[in-house]
Amino acid sequence: MAYSMTIEWGDCDSAGMVFYPNYFRWFDSAFQHLLREKNLDQRSLSKRYGIVGTPIADVSARFLCPATFGDAITIDSHISEWMPKLFKVSHVVHRVGQTIAEGHELRFWGISDDTLGTLRAGVIDKEFKTLMAG
Repeated sequence: MAYSMTIEWGDCDSAGMVFYPNYFRWFDSAFQHLLREKNLDQRSLSKRYGIVGTPIADVSARFLCPATFGDAITIDSHISEWMPKLFKVSHVVHRVGQTIAEGHELRFWGISDDTLGTLRAGVIDKEFKTLMAG
């Protein structure tokens, strides 16, 4: 899945380069777009599978070159790894033939633990895996 956008002035720091936390916000947006391509979103996941959502357990990025105001970028995202209770979403950020960043989100199948009043990881529904693979 490709998520495209143009970097805005407010995305940049005083040096004119993208402020690094914005990449993590864009990774999340790219994942939400990946869900929408499958006619899903966080609310429909909750209704369909009884989960709270797909919270992030870990996130990382590697910045290869700077991006700045006005750059048109594309974020290519896909689920690169499945585990029983977690899945890894990999992201590659491109600007006209150049990779500017790579990263991933490790998300878990969030279910409510009513006895403790907390959130915990549950086993990912097989139908969800099939939908996201197709």
